[in-house]
Amino acid sequence: MRPDIDRYWELKSPIHSWDPRLRILTLLILAFSISSAQRLPTILGCLLFSFLLLWLTKIPLSFSLKRLAAVTTFIGPFFLIMPLTIKAKPGDTIYFFSHLKFLEINVRGLYLATRVYCKAVAIVLLVVPMFGTSRFDTSIKALEHLKVPNSIIQMILFSYRYVFVFLAELKRMSLAMKVRKFTPSTNFHTLKTYGNFIGTLLVRSFELAEEVYQAMLARGYTGRLKIQVNYRTKPGDWIKSALIFAAVLGIIYFDRFFRGF
Repeated sequence: MRPDIDRYWELKSPIHSWDPRLRILTLLILAFSISSAQRLPTILGCLLFSFLLLWLTKIPLSFSLKRLAAVTTFIGPFFLIMPLTIKAKPGDTIYFFSHLKFLEINVRGLYLATRVYCKAVAIVLLVVPMFGTSRFDTSIKALEHLKVPNSIIQMILFSYRYVFVFLAELKRMSLAMKVRKFTPSTNFHTLKTYGNFIGTLLVRSFELAEEVYQAMLARGYTGRLKIQVNYRTKPGDWIKSALIFAAVLGIIYFDRFFRGF
């Protein structure tokens, strides 16, 4: 397995040609403005805008939709939990089941879950234009230029790179269990086997991390990125950022002040 967020970094698009420093900073501000939106019509507009930016990158939509699977897995249960747990307020619409009167469905909870889900999807879609339109090491170096603390940069870099090593080790150990004819079931032996599996995986991961760290030190690692990137900010880059800032102001205005819908 290998990192693939920057698989399409060589494509040609208005987003690819954008200075990585301005692109990351601008899209981060856009992401924060989306997260602060409260009204569903505004959030849906943000979602459409994220799809527009994704379309401008010319990156296949299927590449991005795969990343939404994790969002759906994590936030999907909100559509079940929130309508059942949100405390009713005056004016809320409540539905009851004829044979399960203790079970109340609050429509406002469904509305809140929809808001949360749409905002999460809109923000996740921004990750591809943000980090998928230039080489990952170039994007990480851009974070350094933006004065992001070095410890955070190193955590992002190593987490991204070595999570794939961790997953490969997980796959290898799972295959070894299948070769030994292990069949999961509801008994103590299965629990013991999974416990040993998790413990071995953690120990092996720690040992691998130590080996990687020692190898990096042997190659002159000092805790900072040794990447030479010559960034050039063109007038068009400022125009792109200005357009995004205009969209941010539009989000704030329609969400806080506009009452036309």
